[in-house]
This record gives sequence, C-alpha cells and structure tokens, in this order.
Amino acid sequence: MQIDKSLFTKEVIAPFTGQVFTIHRVDLMTMIEGLGVLSLPVAASVQDALSDLQEKVKADPAVEAKARQFLVTNGVDSPQVWFGEKSECPADQVYHLYLGSDLRLLANEIMTYSYGVQVSACEHFFFQQNRARNSGLNGAEVRPEAIEPST
Repeated sequence: MQIDKSLFTKEVIAPFTGQVFTIHRVDLMTMIEGLGVLSLPVAASVQDALSDLQEKVKADPAVEAKARQFLVTNGVDSPQVWFGEKSECPADQVYHLYLGSDLRLLANEIMTYSYGVQVSACEHFFFQQNRARNSGLNGAEVRPEAIEPST
C-alpha cells in the first residue's frame, strides 16, 4: 500500500509576495507545550488549551510572535522560513523579514489548516485580526462565502 503524502499537505500562495508554500498540520498541544505556556499538565480539552493560550498572550504579547514563529518553523515544508541571522540564511530558505505581512498570513493558514473549526473562533484573538469568520452582531457566525462584494 502506497501512502498519498499529498493528503497531509496543502499549497498556499502568500498574497503579497506571490510565493507558493507547502504547509502541513501542526499539533495544537505540541505548539502550546513548545511555547511553554500551558499551565496545566494536560488540558482537559482543546478549548481549555486555547483559553490558556489566550490568557498567556494577554499577559505577554511576545507569546504571539513565538506562536507565529513556531507555526511557520514547524508547519512549512517548502520553502522553509529562516528565523536566524540574515547573513546566515541558506539559499533555499526565505528570510522571515522578507515576508512582511505574508508571515502573519502564513501562520494563519497553518492554524486554519491544522485546527479548522477549533481555531476559527479564536483566530482573531491570537493574531489580532477581525476576520469575516467572526460572529455577527446577533452572535451567529458570518461565513466568508455568504459575504457578497459591494458594487
């Protein structure tokens, strides 16, 4: 039996640079443990883990940058993103500051691909964006496909 590895990855295009990245899923608990922000030995649920991470981000804004770096470092197959010194960046990797706003969007794509529905409710908090997937005034979810462009 041959494994179809394309089932584990997704191609995304960075909107500002146009660079195509191949990403894969990142485990939520691995990310939280990697950031060192989990106060409980084992969270009772994903929602508890997300709530704990939200509290840590409120207390320390640097956690957001660490989460973004963790997601991109562990969730991008190619081309990889270099977070070290610019002068030491390998030729086959992209220096993180060259990506500009694409770095934030790439991290959002990895989160959405990794956690799907679990993240959609919390994504605006982690990356400080109000996206169309947030609740409307009546609390009902507003889906991007339901929004029609104005003419």
